[in-house]
Amino acid sequence: MFNIWDYWAGRYDRLWVQKYSLKPTREYIIKALSKYKNTEGLRVLDLGCGPGELIRDLTREFKNLDVTGLDFSERMIEISKERNPSAKHLLMDASDLNVLDEEYDIIISTHSIPYYKEPGDVFKNLYRILKPDGRIFAVFASGNSLYDKLILGFVKLTTGRANYPSDIEFRRIISPFFKVENLEIIRKKFFMPRIGAYTLIKVKS
Repeated sequence: MFNIWDYWAGRYDRLWVQKYSLKPTREYIIKALSKYKNTEGLRVLDLGCGPGELIRDLTREFKNLDVTGLDFSERMIEISKERNPSAKHLLMDASDLNVLDEEYDIIISTHSIPYYKEPGDVFKNLYRILKPDGRIFAVFASGNSLYDKLILGFVKLTTGRANYPSDIEFRRIISPFFKVENLEIIRKKFFMPRIGAYTLIKVKS
């Protein structure tokens, strides 16, 4: 069966969104994780790791992370393995997180949330595999305004079906499991949609 992300895998480095979205997102994640630089043995899950660009940057910047990349695109995982031979990799869909029995200190999801078929179920499973004092760093373009929705409508022409939640929608999805500890907006150019960078912590049961 045709997988659009297998198609884009070898072209990912050349996409125009690298400059205005993907690279700024990676820079934000590196900065956000800088406070963990001296914490040993941190287990990190990159959910929707794609061709491993973020994993590459993380392993260059930090020597104390045990990083696992997860993606449902076989070609994306192949490229990430070539790029990041020291990292662990899992070929699986985010909807199958219920089979994981490991816990993580940090879970990162950059620009993959709009493609989750059942985001509520994904966050339910993320709650289970995130350690009690762990953090989720979730970054995605959101349909917060009519302009955002217009721009993201064009994005769907190349990526296929997606749902870009607004801030209100995203908070509703995560509310049974997580609350927002911090929110920053990444917008490098005026023509870009709103890109929300959320830090999430567990709701105490």
